[in-house]
Amino acid sequence: MKAKTFFVMAILALVLGAQAAFAVCSIEGTITASSNPDPDGPRFMYTMVITWDTDSRFSLSHVNLLMDSETGTCSCQDFMDALSWGDPIGSSDGYPMGCTVDYRGYLECRGDHSIPGVGGILLKLEPIESHITMEGTDGVQWDSDQDRCEPGPTGTGTFVFYSDLSPGIIDEDILSTVDKHGQEHCFGHMSGDFPAMACDPVDSEDTSWGTLKGMFR
Repeated sequence: MKAKTFFVMAILALVLGAQAAFAVCSIEGTITASSNPDPDGPRFMYTMVITWDTDSRFSLSHVNLLMDSETGTCSCQDFMDALSWGDPIGSSDGYPMGCTVDYRGYLECRGDHSIPGVGGILLKLEPIESHITMEGTDGVQWDSDQDRCEPGPTGTGTFVFYSDLSPGIIDEDILSTVDKHGQEHCFGHMSGDFPAMACDPVDSEDTSWGTLKGMFR
C-alpha cells in the first residue's frame, strides 16, 4: 500500500513539475485610431496598449509588433512610408517603486535575432535605460545603479505612432506581438485598427493563428 501511494505521489510530482516547466505567459494588445491633434502632423494617431505577464521571475526585455512575415506581401519601404513615431514612442509602468519606463521604437526589416525563428518585418519597442533619482535628507539628488527603472514581469504599456493612411481593421492572423523575457518569449494577439496598407496587416488572407505562429518559430 505504501509503495502504491509513493508511486501515485511520484506521478503527481512529475505532472506538477511538467506544468511548472510549461509556464503560461501572456501578451495581448489593442490599437485604436483617432484624428491627430497636431494639425501639422500625419492625419491619424494610433494608440497601442499592450499588457504582458511573463508568468516567471524574468522581467520584460522588449516587445515586438510583428507586422509581416518573411513570406508576406509588404516591403520594409511600405512601412517606412506608412508609419512614423516620436522618441520616446511610449511608456509603461516600471519596477521597482512604480516608476515609469520610456521606450524607443525601431523598424526592424529582418526580424529579431534574439528570438529564435522570429523573422519578417516588425516594430521593436525597446526600454530606455534610466535611473531613479534619489534625494537625501540634505536635499542632494543622485542616480543609483541599484535603482534602475525597468519593466517588470507584468505590466501595461501605451505606445503611439502616426500615419496619413486611414484606419483599417487588423487582420489578427497577420498582425501579432511577441515579447522576450530572459531566454524565453511569448506570442500574443493584437486587435483593433492599423493604417490601411495594401498588404498584409489589414489584408484578408486565409491564415490561421497556429499557422502564423509556426511561421515565426
